[in-house]
Amino acid sequence: MANLVFTSKIDFWIAAILFGAILLTIAAPFWQWKRNGDGSLAQSIFLAFMLLPFIALTLLPLFRTKYTLTESQLLINNGFFTQRIEIAKITKITPTRNMKSSPALSLDRIKISYQGNSVLISPKDKPLFLQEIQARNPNIAVEY
Repeated sequence: MANLVFTSKIDFWIAAILFGAILLTIAAPFWQWKRNGDGSLAQSIFLAFMLLPFIALTLLPLFRTKYTLTESQLLINNGFFTQRIEIAKITKITPTRNMKSSPALSLDRIKISYQGNSVLISPKDKPLFLQEIQARNPNIAVEY
């Protein structure tokens, strides 16, 4: 079987919160400059540019979260790291709307249980994802 890559479903409100946080981060130095008037505009611009690495870290998961099914593994990449789960060790998949922190950018999630652990993911094409993971391990119990 070929490797399949599934992108994460993105809820509009999660993206809006991330972009809002970025706008506030960029606007804060300028707001402070305008309010106090004792700092220079160049200093505010410099501070805003110094914040760019933090802004990039905020945006990275938004554009890089993906799930790859290989022959034997599920690779979960959220832009910062890749988690590897052996497909043979997955025991159950259940739908959830849990808000627990996870490499998922939507609350339309599935919980993957394996070896006493679990992870929440949100593939955009859930039916195809479930079909393909069950083709690789028919022993996975899928609850819906």
